[in-house]
Amino acid sequence: MTLADPFTGVVERSTGWIEGTAILLSVGAVVLVTAGNDYQKARKFAELNSEQSRKEVDVLRNGQLQPVDIGDLVVGDIVSVKNGQELAADGIYLRGQDTVCDESSVTGESDPQRKSRDRDPFMISGTSVLEGEGFMVVVAVGEQSFSGRITMSTREETPETPLQEKLGKTAADIGKFGLGAALVTFIALCIKEIVQLVQADHHFSISIFLRFLIIAIAIVVVAIPEGLPLAVTIALAFSMKSMLKDNCLVRVLKSCETMGGANAICSDKTGTLTTNQMTVVQGWVAQENFVIDGHQIVGPAGAIIARGDGLATALRTPPAVLDMLAQSLSVNSTAEERTDEQGRLVWAGNKTEQGLLGLVKRLGGSRGDYIAWRRELSNRRQYPFSSTKKRMTTVVDCSDGRRVIHVKGASELVLADCDHLMTLSGEREPLSTVHRRELEEAILQMATQGNRTIAIAFANVSDAPGTDFPAQEPQTFLTLLGVLGLQDPLREEVPEAVEHCRTAGIVVRMVTGDNMHTAVAIAKKCGIYQDGDVALEGKDFRRIVEQGGDQLTMLLPRLRVLARSSPTDKYNLVLALKSNGEIVAVTGDGTNDAPALKLADVGFAMKTGTEIAKGASDMILMDDNFASVVKATVWGRTVNNNVRKFLQFQLTVNIVGVLLTLIGAVTSSNNEAPLSAVQLLWLNLVMDTLAALALATEKPSPDCLHRAPISRRAPLLSRKMITFIACHASFQLAITLLFHRLGHRWFWVGPCHPDDHVHDRNMVPCQYGVEHLTIVFNVFILMQVFNQLNARKLYSEFNTFEGWRRSPEFCVITLVIAGFQVFAVEVAGKFMGTTGLSGRQWGVCIAVAAIELPLGFLVRRLPVSEPPLSSYANNNDEQPLFVHEDVPGVSSALSLEGVRLPAPGGEEVNVSQGKILWQRVSHRLLTSMRVARAFQSAGSSPGLRRESARERWQNAGRTVSLQVRASAAFRDAAEARARRRSDHARAHFSPTMADLRLGERRTSRRDHVD
Repeated sequence: MTLADPFTGVVERSTGWIEGTAILLSVGAVVLVTAGNDYQKARKFAELNSEQSRKEVDVLRNGQLQPVDIGDLVVGDIVSVKNGQELAADGIYLRGQDTVCDESSVTGESDPQRKSRDRDPFMISGTSVLEGEGFMVVVAVGEQSFSGRITMSTREETPETPLQEKLGKTAADIGKFGLGAALVTFIALCIKEIVQLVQADHHFSISIFLRFLIIAIAIVVVAIPEGLPLAVTIALAFSMKSMLKDNCLVRVLKSCETMGGANAICSDKTGTLTTNQMTVVQGWVAQENFVIDGHQIVGPAGAIIARGDGLATALRTPPAVLDMLAQSLSVNSTAEERTDEQGRLVWAGNKTEQGLLGLVKRLGGSRGDYIAWRRELSNRRQYPFSSTKKRMTTVVDCSDGRRVIHVKGASELVLADCDHLMTLSGEREPLSTVHRRELEEAILQMATQGNRTIAIAFANVSDAPGTDFPAQEPQTFLTLLGVLGLQDPLREEVPEAVEHCRTAGIVVRMVTGDNMHTAVAIAKKCGIYQDGDVALEGKDFRRIVEQGGDQLTMLLPRLRVLARSSPTDKYNLVLALKSNGEIVAVTGDGTNDAPALKLADVGFAMKTGTEIAKGASDMILMDDNFASVVKATVWGRTVNNNVRKFLQFQLTVNIVGVLLTLIGAVTSSNNEAPLSAVQLLWLNLVMDTLAALALATEKPSPDCLHRAPISRRAPLLSRKMITFIACHASFQLAITLLFHRLGHRWFWVGPCHPDDHVHDRNMVPCQYGVEHLTIVFNVFILMQVFNQLNARKLYSEFNTFEGWRRSPEFCVITLVIAGFQVFAVEVAGKFMGTTGLSGRQWGVCIAVAAIELPLGFLVRRLPVSEPPLSSYANNNDEQPLFVHEDVPGVSSALSLEGVRLPAPGGEEVNVSQGKILWQRVSHRLLTSMRVARAFQSAGSSPGLRRESARERWQNAGRTVSLQVRASAAFRDAAEARARRRSDHARAHFSPTMADLRLGERRTSRRDHVD
């Protein structure tokens, strides 16, 4: 600004500020945009967390119940608990009425737990109250509570996603390339100027060297891909908003792109694959089989097919038997219909009981009113469902003077207690061996179709009505009334979603607590389980984990169903899959699912799940639907594709810009680059930023699920992308340099102007004058505009313009970029160092730049093949699998030992040595579940029981914390094992394993005391 121009000798105070200001503005814009995006994300997540934590509970203070924020609870508070409330702190039950808690989110057991001061007084944070009300004294809050310990254990530093890791390395390499090119340019220009000074061709001017420095700085600014993080942020933010419309709330922004590389999904069954609305679909009542139409159920020969609302008329069962069935289902249940906030009747209570009461309503008439049955038989005593006996019992006094015991529960266990059955004639008949065999076949037939079988039985007892009910559940022989098959109907869209996953190269595994027959049947309907696949029960899975070796490694590629499983099994499964180098997505809704959700690459929590599960997740399914997971996969792949589209476009621009400046400045007679610093910054800000906005907002393509997921180890730049960059960069560089040297002869360039930075102002046409360089600048920018259309295609697509209708943002932004270029040339000439062009010159510039389109077609059609996925995959991806198909469970592969696999570096790695590390860690998880169960069933001494259970409680939280530490250490060791021998990985694990052994010894001592 204060130095004289070397060509004119005049100090240009009116325009000398432009280049320096442009550099400052470009750097400031990049910094502000990045900081603004980070600030907005941080503020939105802070608001979300603040909303989630705003809850109040009623606390007894100063003799009155007062609403208190859960964050203000302190130890010693007396808290009122009531139906539907989620416990925010750990406590001891003091008093109340029929208080029943759902602890499935913590223990994995679906059985409701009745609270009392004598038998089970412990109230666990994160669980919910199903029935009744009462008071508890708070004994642990915040980080010291059970849910707080789990929450804190999941708050570990989240590692970078695969795309982030690759982008970081690519950006660093590009930065080094740009810095090197800038340094070479500056040194070459200085040497050239010094030589010319020695030869007395030039007079010395410090402004010349300052101009060289500005050119070098401009090269660095152009080379550094500051538009790349902006493109990633825009792509993630755009996908996040779009995914919310698809019922998927994104909590962790980068999980969007991680989901695009997922090749394994571990899904719950209930509520995710199914509707979570149990319905009776078939049954056996008084020796008569029936099937409810519309559920794709195949009944045994001779079964009655009935519509749901016409069941009572279709059955030939005597009315007295149907009355007894309706009575038993009505009184031996706790579910009921309630009015919600919108005034609608909704079911509340156990899902299975809701389905059974739905059958009662289908019977119609007076017998279909379960409320009337309960009113009539109000004198009754219930014995809640027990996980040990797998049944629920209710004793009622009937108006006709009889005392009747009603029982419902697991069909095989209730059937074992029956010695009579009801016949089609309405009479009781001894249960013979033939009858028992027929019933077992009927139960198996129901279970193999994915039904949950519940047996209904009763017994008339001799106790006189009006006398006290027995304190303990009465044990007597029963009369079998019927066996009902209930099914949680499959969501209509699930089979299609699973098929999409299979087409996309994603393996879907179902993790459920149902029995093996039901789980496999549902998995077959979903399309998850097919002939040749493997299904395991949780106990077999845990046994494999404890045994060590490479058995699980051999089974994982074929494992599709994990039945009778606990959240610990899910954690182990995720750990095993990640150790094989897979990118794993997991669904969960319970508190004890939190470690698995946190461990997974992408954790999906249900909207109906616990707050702890949501806090540990990356995304929340607003509709609890598996199809939304597939939509998240589509958007994840779209994010990956959009980032790669912008990457191949920007790398082409950056490489051409750097090489053009380097070659053009060194070879030109006036030591000037073809593009000025301001023009390079214009290219950098306008083209890169707007191109990032255009390419990052592309909508999903229907073909994105027709390709396999990109391996974690695959390079960021595919061979197709490298070919694209090389061909287009070479073409653009050649055209621009050619126009820089000869364009003044072809484009009707006039004589030199007084402001032109040339040594010979008498040249006609004027080479390197403003008009000539404007044409070079214009052609270069317009080639980027057309190449932006080519960049939309990553593969061998035929049509460049395919899909433009689904991306209106791209079309608008492309027109905006073209408009900016017209403005830069025709209007902002003084600032940009350009001058207006004639119509002929514009036409030739556009025609030359449009050659990019046919060139792009030819480049896409080049026979460039990508390396197979196996060359990027983990060693275990190519292992042979030896499995017998006798049963859908454990196979002879369990006996394989000592298999040695080739490592990438040519070394051999003993799989059993590496895998035994995480298997030992997984064994600690089983210990934590054992501690949690023992928490509810301590020893016989009340004082000893309470103290010991509390210690178990604390130890369970400690064990969960150790699990997360071990998981982090295992991930690090798994990466080290790919580069070194497995003994190095074992050494890396030793501190964590020592902690786990210490935790195990502490747990063992507590068990011994109890």
